[in-house]
Amino acid sequence: MTKINAFREIERKLADSLAQLEATKKTERQRETREFASELKTLMKEYRMSAADVLSILNATPEAR
Repeated sequence: MTKINAFREIERKLADSLAQLEATKKTERQRETREFASELKTLMKEYRMSAADVLSILNATPEAR
């Protein structure tokens, strides 16, 4: 195998590895997002709050709190 072919093979493997890493990160972010949404819904039920209530709290200015 020539040096250029070896370089191209390494380059291809690197690109494959980077694509796999990005897919793993995306999957992890999706899992974390689902967990957060589930925990938020549980808390909203526990405190009897709607999504609008939560948004109004998040959008409130510090003086209004």
